[in-house]
Amino acid sequence: MKDNNTYQKLTIRISDQWEDIWIAHCFENGATGIETEIEEDTFSILHIYFTDMSIIPADIVKLFCQQYSTESEDIILINTENHKNKDWLQEWKRFFYPTKVGEKFIVCPPWDIPENNDGFYKIIINPGNGFGSGSHPSTVLALKLLEIYCKNTDNSDKSIIDIGTGSGILLIAAKQLGLEKLIGIDIDLPSIYDAQNNFKINGLNGIQTVCGSPQSIHHHFDIVISNMMLHEISAVKKELKRLMKTTGVLIISGVYCFQKENILKCFKEVEPVLEMNLDDWCGIVFRANHKVLI
Repeated sequence: MKDNNTYQKLTIRISDQWEDIWIAHCFENGATGIETEIEEDTFSILHIYFTDMSIIPADIVKLFCQQYSTESEDIILINTENHKNKDWLQEWKRFFYPTKVGEKFIVCPPWDIPENNDGFYKIIINPGNGFGSGSHPSTVLALKLLEIYCKNTDNSDKSIIDIGTGSGILLIAAKQLGLEKLIGIDIDLPSIYDAQNNFKINGLNGIQTVCGSPQSIHHHFDIVISNMMLHEISAVKKELKRLMKTTGVLIISGVYCFQKENILKCFKEVEPVLEMNLDDWCGIVFRANHKVLI
């Protein structure tokens, strides 16, 4: 039974080897969303959300253990909670206000657009399904690193692909920095729709979007950028390297500082040339070593 006023939240600790199977199992059994709270080398803490109040989350855990014969330490149920739904747009309006990022950008919602630019580019983001409102430290890092790379250069002939584009915020910034060849890719169709809407409200044309995986892209790019979690980046690391031009750069954000060594191992074939930290988050720029990347 669906109740528009309430939802359930299941919190579990899961071993890395079972995480992808568990996520698929949850969606097959009625989950409407999954959020990663903590990601360690060997396990993650996940929140799973259900809007169907007839679902018993503990039974989904039990079924998973029975179906896959997991060990007791592989998946641990931490708790289940019931919550009242909120008007999420109103919640956004309470916390989402114009914010300066780097030297050139002001990120703002469509209901609070500054009248005076003061030499800044305005990035208008309407909250939706796609990650990237500009407030999260990983998004701030990605914007700052992109700005640093594009600073004081002619970017009109440069190309960029954003893997896991979410709200499209990084491509909006890239377009304002002068890049003309832009592609955003995401496996989540609602996020693609959100990105396209954000391009429209920013008055931008010519940004291509693709719903799918990076394997579907067969070009090479001056800039490959990705602001995703470590396990998501690890899953497409070969494709991220493959998409780089031999003179290109790879900008990675979305990882915790303690995960830096994991990222360096993932991209040992390319050279780290710039690192930036913000709070507990880390962003790194890699440069191709003028050789074929596989």
